[in-house]
Amino acid sequence: MTPTISPLAAVLGRRLAGGLFHPPRRKHHREPVELGLPCTVRSTRTTDDVMLHLWLIPAEGTGAGVVIVGHGIGLTKSASLRHAALLHELGFHVILFDHRNHGLSGADRANDNLAERYSTDIEACLRTAAEMWPDAGAPIVWGFSFSTFPTLYSLRHRTSPPIRAIICDSGPGYELHQVLTAFLAGGGLPGPHFVSRLICRPGLVRAFAEAAIDMLGATWPPDPSTPVTATMPMLFLTGSADRIIEPAQVKAVAGLYPNATVVEYAAHHLRGITEAPGPYREAVTRFLVTLETGGQH
Repeated sequence: MTPTISPLAAVLGRRLAGGLFHPPRRKHHREPVELGLPCTVRSTRTTDDVMLHLWLIPAEGTGAGVVIVGHGIGLTKSASLRHAALLHELGFHVILFDHRNHGLSGADRANDNLAERYSTDIEACLRTAAEMWPDAGAPIVWGFSFSTFPTLYSLRHRTSPPIRAIICDSGPGYELHQVLTAFLAGGGLPGPHFVSRLICRPGLVRAFAEAAIDMLGATWPPDPSTPVTATMPMLFLTGSADRIIEPAQVKAVAGLYPNATVVEYAAHHLRGITEAPGPYREAVTRFLVTLETGGQH
């Protein structure tokens, strides 16, 4: 039976959904120098005039390519520094960025068309990559949990410069309503602890999920038959213990795309690089080496 949404639940659900995309700001909890990474601080602006704060980590020498690295909801680019260190070891230039409404990037108060808006952040980083390393080739984009959705959504049309490949860690999921419900139940929503006492109310959970989907304003998942999605190399990383975006949800998305690979390992949501470092690093390394050699995944 579908839960009824009362007028109060509708209001509270929309507020919770707004908090998902406009979370409380977190400070960076570590800096590149702590991992021995060279870094230049830079900012760029999106086509809708939002300032993005970047860390540019150059490779030694000419580099094997460029990887643009995002972060999970409510986090900052500092959460992805271990991943940047792995890429640096493999010889890649890296751009780490704070999404709009996160970290040190600018605010965007809009509550509509958010899938497009967050994908615009990635496109701004693509232009920065072309400016900084014009001979490095088309960039790879690596998203995490929340940012896997705009990462995949960016492929709905050809970008300029183009994307070479994508990596998605702990997402995205196929059924948005189910993913958002699990996200709320799993404590993934940034904000006050009282939220945990509200999730037992089915009408509110339904209102939250419906409001968040409405705010995204996206056709999901992206059409797998476009010239971009039909040929794009994709790596989906998923933890067998992930209860926020479960492996089945990730596999359902990956199964739509002809050139997608899924690797599952024993880890929780966003914990692959720390809880299963061997399989995780091997999967990423193998995928990137395959791109270089042009072999099969």
